[in-house]
Amino acid sequence: MTSPRALALLALLGAGAACQRPAEDRALTELEVGVASAGGLTVEVAGGLAAVRALDPAARRLELWAQAPDLRWTLTVEPAAAGEWTVVVANALPDAVTTAPADVAVTALATARPTIHELRLTLPAGAHALRLAPPDADDPTPYRVAAMADIQTALPTVDEVFARISAEPDVRFVVSMGDLTERARDDEYALFEQQLVTLDVPYYTTLGNHELWEPADAYFARYGRASFQFTFKDVAFTFADSGDGGIDPIVHGWIDQWLAAARDRLHLFLTHFPPIDPAGSRAGAFRSRREAHHLLQRLADGGVDLTLYGHVHSYVSFANAGIEAYISGGGGATPEQWDGIGRHFLVVELDPAAGAIGGVELVRVD
Repeated sequence: MTSPRALALLALLGAGAACQRPAEDRALTELEVGVASAGGLTVEVAGGLAAVRALDPAARRLELWAQAPDLRWTLTVEPAAAGEWTVVVANALPDAVTTAPADVAVTALATARPTIHELRLTLPAGAHALRLAPPDADDPTPYRVAAMADIQTALPTVDEVFARISAEPDVRFVVSMGDLTERARDDEYALFEQQLVTLDVPYYTTLGNHELWEPADAYFARYGRASFQFTFKDVAFTFADSGDGGIDPIVHGWIDQWLAAARDRLHLFLTHFPPIDPAGSRAGAFRSRREAHHLLQRLADGGVDLTLYGHVHSYVSFANAGIEAYISGGGGATPEQWDGIGRHFLVVELDPAAGAIGGVELVRVD
């Protein structure tokens, strides 16, 4: 018979093993994002690049929250579900247009916000591949994106940051390194989306450690994957969940695949924690230096051109493994003392044809 002491030791060892991979369940959950089926309609979003927020057969209504500027999805329609459906895609580029097979009728409806697209689709039975993207999605001409992180307690005033981004000329979308909320409560997520009313472009993000104060299911249901890659105008953007101060082995496997896929493209890598703290004094780094160095070596070998991080509530320009790097934690969370950096964001100039970062500009809001 196993003694109580031995049972306690086994339980402790088991708990320790589980703690070594705190993000494993999140990685497995990400595989379910972007797929849903009800009432004879099945939706599958390529790459899991949208959260299925609602699929209501009675109302014949599908709602998606996009995590990419070029969204492709397949609708498989059983005969009983054929007919007219309403599809709403939120967090999309204002100039995106829908392309569909010839047998699918598409009518774009007026909406209250430029980042929300409402479509009336007439769907025959069968499988139909659709795409929502702007006309220049495959054109490798220069463009600009904004980058930011760490909103947290500043949710009530982040609309001021969003308004400043909207005033910045020619920014196509925002990429975020996480910490949208302080405690990952439903009311905080609701306020975040209310504040997005002042942002005229979509907001694509990974999660931060503050999204883990509650189970991450609420985050996934609202915004979709935290680890993903999309390509826009021949620039690859790779986001990785490091909310626990590290990256799960499953996600590391995806990163290897994404590095290979983007090898010949301009490539940005975004995650919440900097792998290595450039100051060495702010607990702003991965739990494991070995993992951090291994990741950075792979990013360098994979030809990544720019790395963007959050978590530290400041602005730092540096290099890691020879890759240009920035920490931008200026979404409004309590700033680091003595740095003199208040709310801010970055504007990144991208030149896909030249395969070059044209520049990274610090834009102060305060």
